Amino acid sequence: MPGVFSRPSFTPRSALRSVIGAVITIVALAGAVETRAQETKPPAKAKTSTAPEELYGDQGGEKVEAANSRVPNTVMRARREDSFVKLTNPRVGKTSGPGPKRNALLVDFEVASKGKFDGGTLVLHSDDGGRAEVALSSIAKRDSGTIELVGVKMFGNIKIPKNATFPENVEMYVTRGDDRYDPPSKFMVSNSVVMGTIKSTTRPRDWTAEEIGRYTKPPPSYRDPNAHPKIGVDVPTLPDAGGKFRFVDPDGRLLGLDYSMGEWEKQKTVARLTPVYSLDQPKSHTDRSVARNGYAVAGVEVNADKYVNGIRLLFRRVKPDGTLDAKDAYSGEWIGMPATGEATKLVNDGRRVLGIHFQQGAIVDRFALVVEAEAK
Repeated sequence: MPGVFSRPSFTPRSALRSVIGAVITIVALAGAVETRAQETKPPAKAKTSTAPEELYGDQGGEKVEAANSRVPNTVMRARREDSFVKLTNPRVGKTSGPGPKRNALLVDFEVASKGKFDGGTLVLHSDDGGRAEVALSSIAKRDSGTIELVGVKMFGNIKIPKNATFPENVEMYVTRGDDRYDPPSKFMVSNSVVMGTIKSTTRPRDWTAEEIGRYTKPPPSYRDPNAHPKIGVDVPTLPDAGGKFRFVDPDGRLLGLDYSMGEWEKQKTVARLTPVYSLDQPKSHTDRSVARNGYAVAGVEVNADKYVNGIRLLFRRVKPDGTLDAKDAYSGEWIGMPATGEATKLVNDGRRVLGIHFQQGAIVDRFALVVEAEAK
């Protein structure tokens, strides 16, 4: 089977950063599945008194430490719905794919128990404290196989010596998390295996009460695209296409947009968007257009042809009964390029705006508002 390539990220310690380079080959002979944060839902909401059997999953017989986030060399233990991966036989060997055989750091894997959440990140920890993380998306939908990590001559602007070898002492384990949370969650979903010797290996631990409260609740609406496909009405209806991001807050209202600009075919375009649902929401992109206190988005004007070149938010004051006051309204500044003629106006008819729906590749190609079916 041909190798699949991905790019790891490294912490600045010499042993791993200078040896495992930028190319990672993963050869799977029938193996695990990747967790996709935007397509899955976290476990059901739980209280801090949630029973362990309702919260935790298989840990492969590994010893589990007590709930203390300050204990060194520990990671939150697996969720009840996590697949658990058994790692074995870490070693230095040769690549198995076509072409010249190269030295590789190898480790075998097998999915010991299957759950709703799969895949993850392979963490490597060398004896001098160096760490590297390698996404395991390329072993999707396989139950077992061999992960092959291949060193290269360059990593960024760091040159690898010709006589470089893999670390003699290295620990490996798999984590899985969800970047919709802040901070992102991270769970240990495999055993720890060691090639050579490591003074202190990584161990799973119970979650703290704070972590239970945070990671068993739904993530913030602005970080949870495509979570409510049947709530609200899109204006306009967008064609079925890839790169779909539909943000909805069923109980809230849109207050603005975080955005960054880009360029495509020598046109200035909107490149990134995130809805704003509260005035104290952390900024997601370089710029923000948001309602004054007491106002909310009632509609938009859009300058779009092949791509979305500009958006202007239309605001109305929110009355005490929750309806929008058409007599107390104003327009925001243009996000991107103003329309030279008449802009396309969306909604602005009194309906509550629940969120946004856009389709995006390198830039935003299409844009819609998500609103209530009928105004109050």
